[in-house]
Amino acid sequence: VLDFRAAIATGMVVFALYYACVYLLPNLNCEERERGVLLAQALSPASPTELLVAKFVFYPALGLGLAATIAAIYKPDVLSSLFFWLALLAVGGGFLGIGMTIAAWARTQRAAFLGGMCYLLSVSMLLMICSINGIPFLSYVAVEFHGPRILHAALSGAVETTHWRHLLAAMVLAVVWMCAAGWVFKRRGWQ
Repeated sequence: VLDFRAAIATGMVVFALYYACVYLLPNLNCEERERGVLLAQALSPASPTELLVAKFVFYPALGLGLAATIAAIYKPDVLSSLFFWLALLAVGGGFLGIGMTIAAWARTQRAAFLGGMCYLLSVSMLLMICSINGIPFLSYVAVEFHGPRILHAALSGAVETTHWRHLLAAMVLAVVWMCAAGWVFKRRGWQ
């Protein structure tokens, strides 16, 4: 059963994570590339792994902070829930991997913005088509399938066994996306 107020809060929490990790990260990374800051970072004593970890720490922290603030405004008790924090980390990690992958492939800020928008449109269409036509397993490969379910469960306080499975799937997808992002960034991100 969908709690309308919790659904709106869930949408805002998802948007906060998506904005910080899928829109802001690629745009600012491409701006660094265009201005030569990324090249200066590459020439610094810091290793590529250290620079990547710094990006992996800052943007999710920004998104998690904003998402937690929105959730606390809706329901302050949610901040004491372990499931809520695990859900935020899983969804934020998945969005971080997606955003960093877009950032590694995009050459300009415009391309980064369009990449984020095209990804959002593609996944939205995939989930809608799967839902309307009863295609059962294809939507399971999207973080956006699991994320809103687990965040809504955490915000409405109705966590069940199925939500723990969705949380596990979201964590696995987050790890896959972050590994893919690290690999793509090390190969293409400096160019």
